Amino acid sequence: MIVNGNGDKAVNNLGQVAFIPTKIMDVLIEDTSKEANDFWKLLCLSREDCLDNPDLTEEEKISAIWTGDSLENNYHVFYKPLIGSALDSAQAQTQMRLYRTTTQPNTNYEAIINFEIDLITNEKESMVRCDGYYVERTDLMESLLLSILNGRDLGLGTGTLSFNKNLSRSCGSTLGINNSKTFYGRSLTLGLRFMSADSDPTVCG
Repeated sequence: MIVNGNGDKAVNNLGQVAFIPTKIMDVLIEDTSKEANDFWKLLCLSREDCLDNPDLTEEEKISAIWTGDSLENNYHVFYKPLIGSALDSAQAQTQMRLYRTTTQPNTNYEAIINFEIDLITNEKESMVRCDGYYVERTDLMESLLLSILNGRDLGLGTGTLSFNKNLSRSCGSTLGINNSKTFYGRSLTLGLRFMSADSDPTVCG
């Protein structure tokens, strides 16, 4: 029970919220399904036949996550919305950006937290072959992400990550990221009903 000096009135402890993006990435790294492996190929391999390549190793997936290096062109996964470096190659312009956008406190105990996932690609690398068809890269990436993450229990707080307008009006998908020249992308928003276990009102005395 978290009381924060206010007597016996428990409140939600949001201290774990900062770790949710890394928990989402843990799911994507550890999931061994075809959907997850294909997602990583689309993210890290720029060729149109990228899905025909061998699956990425766990080490290769982890090495694609930016941790503060000044040279961002070597990475594909970022926990921030801002593009800090000039993207000087087609491969560098294929990225996933994952970050929290809004937190809506419903009660002292419960909050709805929204996470945006931006999927960006170079316009010349935008088409890939899948099951004998040419499909748009970020469209397929988004479909695979939803297959993996929608309804997923992240092991933090309560509730599951959901693509559900009834949970949050912010949930949705929009094609609108671009620099008007070389790259573009779409934004996918997922919601999570969050209540920390140690602020569960059922444990209040």
